[in-house]
Amino acid sequence: MGTASQKGAGPVADIEQFLLKHFFYTPEAGQADYNLSRSFAEPMDIGALLVLEADAQEKLNAIALGYTGVDGSAALRMAIAARYPGFSADDVIATSGLDDALAILALSHIEPGDRVIVQTPAYQTYLTVPQWRGAEVAEWPAREENAWLPDLDELEELLRQPARWVMINFPNNPTGVMPEDAYFERLLAIVQARGTLLISDEIYAGLPKTSEPFEPLCCRYDRAVSLHSVSKTLGVPGLRVGWIVCRDVETRRRIKDLRFHFNSFISAPSEFLGALALRHEDEIHTRNTKILADNTETANAFFARHDNLFGWAPPAAGVNAWPQWRGPGDTKNLSDRLLHDARLLVAHSGLFLGGERNLRLGLGCLGFGNALDRFDDFLQKSYR
Repeated sequence: MGTASQKGAGPVADIEQFLLKHFFYTPEAGQADYNLSRSFAEPMDIGALLVLEADAQEKLNAIALGYTGVDGSAALRMAIAARYPGFSADDVIATSGLDDALAILALSHIEPGDRVIVQTPAYQTYLTVPQWRGAEVAEWPAREENAWLPDLDELEELLRQPARWVMINFPNNPTGVMPEDAYFERLLAIVQARGTLLISDEIYAGLPKTSEPFEPLCCRYDRAVSLHSVSKTLGVPGLRVGWIVCRDVETRRRIKDLRFHFNSFISAPSEFLGALALRHEDEIHTRNTKILADNTETANAFFARHDNLFGWAPPAAGVNAWPQWRGPGDTKNLSDRLLHDARLLVAHSGLFLGGERNLRLGLGCLGFGNALDRFDDFLQKSYR
């Protein structure tokens, strides 16, 4: 993975291996009894969605399986736009999850020789797709000594050179960091002073449910592009419904024009179920906040018992936590041992450009306590 000077000029075959997905989908990973690094809230089944509205089953049965609307059906885009004050369905582009959104953004906006700035640790696609397009990727690293919050003075320094965009992710995957509003105010002032496009992945916004919800950055800066989906906080990643929201007409035009050459549609049942979930977002978030709170309490007790081996802070928002390993060896070795000896799947920090001393834990799903019991047994046997 990259340094600030790396460029990715080459054919598709030369794109870097997606380390995290390869980690999750090896035959060995498939033999794990528990996955402690799931990045989403407890999955809902279709039946649980359909009971949210009395006539939902009847409407689902009546859906014609033809092509849906380009950029998403009107009903879906209206349900999405309702989350963004001052926005309409015309400001929304529905996508097949956020991987689709990230790819189409890069293809429509990045040319060879461009420079992009990416917050790290990060979801690898943020870096590899721009590199594949021939861009220089300058990392904006968060560091442990700053509680994994990237330094805004460093961002100002990075922007002394022109950049096509700045890519951020809050609430952050994998660290669980969520800044205070004053941080966002200064970040927006920095990018706005230069007119730089800001790509804001907000896929974990919404959990835990609070009285002061996060204000999407597209509502605060005209050249901000907010990304989200139903996958993480609503617990329905199998629907593959994501979206792009921005005020800038030219940005949307470029995305839409390019999408005509690729996948401009989402399946009709997914659109219906995604819009249904969004209409009941408050109810679903209440359910998922309770699961997250229970799992956080369980994690707090676990790490208190093992404070000789771990540094621990619960996530400020989202479902991901980023405990520091203080034991012998690095977390790649620890992850390998957990899979081999305890049949536990735990993602190590090297999969996120995050050094060698952390693990990503997902606190959003049921069964978390049972998985931690297995982890506890492993630590008792291995590090007594």
